[in-house]
Amino acid sequence: MANEIKDAKDGLVNLLDNITGLRVFDHWPESVNEFPAAVVMFESRTVGGEDGIALAGSSFTALLRMVLLIAQANDLEAADELDLYMDPLGSKSIEAQIDGDTTWGGKVDAGKLILIENAGYRQFQDAQYMAADFVFRFLKQVTT
Repeated sequence: MANEIKDAKDGLVNLLDNITGLRVFDHWPESVNEFPAAVVMFESRTVGGEDGIALAGSSFTALLRMVLLIAQANDLEAADELDLYMDPLGSKSIEAQIDGDTTWGGKVDAGKLILIENAGYRQFQDAQYMAADFVFRFLKQVTT
């Protein structure tokens, strides 16, 4: 049985795992002991492609949200580190990594980063971290 949403999440997680030092999870773990850490979660999906019509089979678009948590010795260091992941270019850039493989390892037909939001402090595990949400959209053609 196919699990297209899980496959898309796995493809995105594997792609983001290529960023040196970033720990990426496909669900909220009970605890995180190493940072920076990212959690990829399903957010929503539509029935049909962008226009609701597919030529053969079926297609859908979905949104995935990734929460990135940064822990550093001081506020300025944490903010600077977060900026590196939000930047459009660079070795830690989430956007550059996604632009390098828009099929997420062949798991989706097209995927991209569409929004970065909620940058700032976030409470997690009784501590405060610098954080940001990254929202991704993907299109997947499936045969029924």
